[in-house]
Amino acid sequence: MLMNPIKTLLAVSLMMLTPAAATAQENIKAAFDALLQRNESSNGQQHKLEKNPETGEKIAQLDVWEFSLPTTEMSLVTNIEKAFERDRDKAYTISSGRFPHASPEEYEALAVGDGSEVYYVGTIKGSDYTYAAFLDPEDGNHRYAYALEWKKTDDNQVIGKLAITYATTARYRQQHGAGNRSQWQPRVIMGDFFDSNDFPFKNEVGGTAWLAQFNTYAKLFRKSPNSTASPYYANYINKLCKRPEVNQLTTEEKKMVLEEIAKLVHLTDDEFTQKVFLNAMKYIKP
Repeated sequence: MLMNPIKTLLAVSLMMLTPAAATAQENIKAAFDALLQRNESSNGQQHKLEKNPETGEKIAQLDVWEFSLPTTEMSLVTNIEKAFERDRDKAYTISSGRFPHASPEEYEALAVGDGSEVYYVGTIKGSDYTYAAFLDPEDGNHRYAYALEWKKTDDNQVIGKLAITYATTARYRQQHGAGNRSQWQPRVIMGDFFDSNDFPFKNEVGGTAWLAQFNTYAKLFRKSPNSTASPYYANYINKLCKRPEVNQLTTEEKKMVLEEIAKLVHLTDDEFTQKVFLNAMKYIKP
């Protein structure tokens, strides 16, 4: 008898947890398992595992399951929310809320690996969410994150996503990236999109600082224009273009910025990201 592929993938993903880590979030793990075993529909999935080739140690993991259930089985979702509460004391970060618009400004980003990739929570308009992070006790520089996102539809269904990510902690990324601007990466951490006033060059002022910030995000986008992190970089370029410092740029500098954004538009195949860039260009007037 063939095993259900959803059950098989979940079992493999949970086996990747260290014994101590699995204990820390045992209630969440069991509640995830219960929902996915009941979810019979063929929904989308995404799975990634990366190990250090020299040591064999895991350095990145991403598992995502989409689900669809009748509202009569809503208890499977509420049981996951209760499981987050039961494991709350063992988590170092936990948050919950609702995304009314499903726009990039609302998304919560869960880092994957070294943070160069992220998984977004909040892509389902009007969804409720809960996520929590647990330190990997065998490696204090990494953490496991669990996320639930769901909403009820008009046809008496509950749709949503479950996700597990493994990544370095925010503190580790800050200590090993922010100190060297040439190697700096955006602060992609659990549920923490830093706001438009909190950029890595915030101690500098004027157009020079603005151009430095813009160049940082443009380089990161060019490096991987169709990765899961690319909408994140596009969103922050859009935010930059709305900032008052734009008015301190010279006419020639504004033309340079517009030319660069136009190039970025053509690098991505994602229509939404293209629209984000086109919107950003409206705020740069030579």
